Amino acid sequence: MTSLWYRDVILGRQCAVALLILLIAQWVLSTLVFAQTRVIPILTVMERYDSNVFYTPKSLLSPDKKPEDFITTVIPQINIAHANSLMRGRLSGGALVSKFLNNPSLDYTAYNAAGQLDLKNAANKVSQRIAFLTVRGTYQYAESPSAFAPTTQGGLGTGFGSTTGNVLNAGIVTDRTPTHRYSLGLGGGYALTRATTLSAAYNYNKIFFGDQPAGVTTRFNTTGHQGSTTISTRISARDTVGATATMSHYIQEQSDGSSGQGSFTTFTETLNWRRWWTQELSTFLAGGVNLKPPIGSSIPGQSVNSKLTPTATVLMTYSSFSEELRDAGSASGLFDGLPSLAGSLMPGGIKAPGAYTASLRYTYSLFPSYAFGSGPMNTHLVGANATGGITSKLAGLVGMNYAHSTRSSPSSTSDTLGVTVGTAYLIGPVLATLSYNWLYFSKSDDQTSEYEWSKRR
Repeated sequence: MTSLWYRDVILGRQCAVALLILLIAQWVLSTLVFAQTRVIPILTVMERYDSNVFYTPKSLLSPDKKPEDFITTVIPQINIAHANSLMRGRLSGGALVSKFLNNPSLDYTAYNAAGQLDLKNAANKVSQRIAFLTVRGTYQYAESPSAFAPTTQGGLGTGFGSTTGNVLNAGIVTDRTPTHRYSLGLGGGYALTRATTLSAAYNYNKIFFGDQPAGVTTRFNTTGHQGSTTISTRISARDTVGATATMSHYIQEQSDGSSGQGSFTTFTETLNWRRWWTQELSTFLAGGVNLKPPIGSSIPGQSVNSKLTPTATVLMTYSSFSEELRDAGSASGLFDGLPSLAGSLMPGGIKAPGAYTASLRYTYSLFPSYAFGSGPMNTHLVGANATGGITSKLAGLVGMNYAHSTRSSPSSTSDTLGVTVGTAYLIGPVLATLSYNWLYFSKSDDQTSEYEWSKRR
């Protein structure tokens, strides 16, 4: 049995206390390796300042509520990876125990779980033409909303996430409420020829809200079913083109038990082009149309006409490249591809000096609105993130995410902006990170005045 040590701690105002706890914990926790199964326990202690723990305009708070607070969070987590001749599996699970200094009534324990199963080797026993076969799933319970999907590095010290998540991470932010999120994804690909691959995927997403106090934002429990097929052809050493057809169906009901509910369906067709311009630079372009069929109703004024809108995605990635860096990073990690959740931590370390990745992503499409009002919303999503190794023990991160959404029935507009700057430093087996995050949200409609707030942490 081989024992490996891995700890991750995020240092804030009380960094000395957090570091002491982690140094003690490293003598208790260890990495266990049994044949083809690796178990990595992680203990994280985080201290942070939050300028608006209620996610709401301070002018709307009662005098007895203090929006500013210091929060101590302890996160025990287990990461498990298993590989054999037929499959590779990865599983992560943990809890987030948070204690508030000024608002002890907000203390809570949240939970995370994520898993992925790679069945390509087993599928190749049936046919060598099966290019991939995967199953992915997540569960998350939290007391506060997430505007964007978490970044691949994990949820702590990495700000308010990225724009590469599912349809339930499209920039919507609500005030505090117990929130459950589920996801399940199935995907497979089959090589029709040496250059052409046919792939299919099914994704299930659900967001469910717990008990809500009076006067909070109206929310809608939302269930989404999404199926897609893609055919792609490699036309040159640098270019791959293809087309994707997607059908999405969303079911919504008002979470406070009242009669507000509904559902809608969209059909999407896009043409895709991926190109490697150099060894460092790659781009992905997709463009097409969304069709939302008409919704009939016997109630006057409730029927909805069909709607045709454009959709587009642009992704640009620039990564450092050298023979030395390529060789150092050529081995795939056991936990590569594990779905990331806010509050989860992935085993890993500091990027090599000179290694960096910068990405820019833009998406315009129809997404389901599950706060303030239900139904489809047109959303622009923009995300820019960069990470890099500065020294053998120091790495940096900077990121920005923006969402602009509009709804027509009833008419409303919302904007969300998140900015993150952070560093990570390796102190022996302890990874210490320090970050600054700023989040802004604004909403306006025909019935109420503008609703806006911001927070930093």
